[in-house]
Amino acid sequence: MPSIDTTDSETDRGQAYTLEGFIGAMVVLMAVLFALQSVVIMPTTGGLADRTVQAQIQQEVQDALIVSNQGGNLSETIRRWNESDGGFEGANQPPAPDQEDTVENRTYSVDRFANESDLGHILKERFAEKGWSYNVELHPESGGERTLVYQGSPPSSAQTASYTVTLYENQSVTSESGNDDTLEEAESDRYAVIPREHKDDTPLYNVVEVRVILW
Repeated sequence: MPSIDTTDSETDRGQAYTLEGFIGAMVVLMAVLFALQSVVIMPTTGGLADRTVQAQIQQEVQDALIVSNQGGNLSETIRRWNESDGGFEGANQPPAPDQEDTVENRTYSVDRFANESDLGHILKERFAEKGWSYNVELHPESGGERTLVYQGSPPSSAQTASYTVTLYENQSVTSESGNDDTLEEAESDRYAVIPREHKDDTPLYNVVEVRVILW
């Protein structure tokens, strides 16, 4: 009776198990890679607490401010004052809660701010359309804080970035209703949204910190 070569049979079986294990590992690896590529960081993602993610988001907001300042658009945005009511031209939302409820203190909606400024367009496209909320505030060297966009009270985990804009007395009010008045003239006519700080023989009008708070 011929003998059965068990050595070859066991070798073939071992090779089959090895191949099955390799294929299984490849399937699991591909699934993990696909899952990682599918993750989208949203405001409620737990990873927001990670310092690396926080730093990345903050840098993106900072970059939005820097890009929007190119060509002076950020300065133009904070000089868009309405002569008739003393507020920002085109502002169509109620004031922020900490500011008096008057026409002068009205804020912009996200869509309106996107139409009015480069900063608004970048913030809407990069953040608002992906579920983020943000406030845009103006902090002059003197005078009260003004709010351009208000979407709520930010949590403690909110990210903040800012950019400083210098205003000069001979710069023009950029709204259509400003009649090409300079900031100095707008101050004299008592409709300047941002008051003058420097008055002693200097062309400097005020220094304004534009602050974006994102969550």
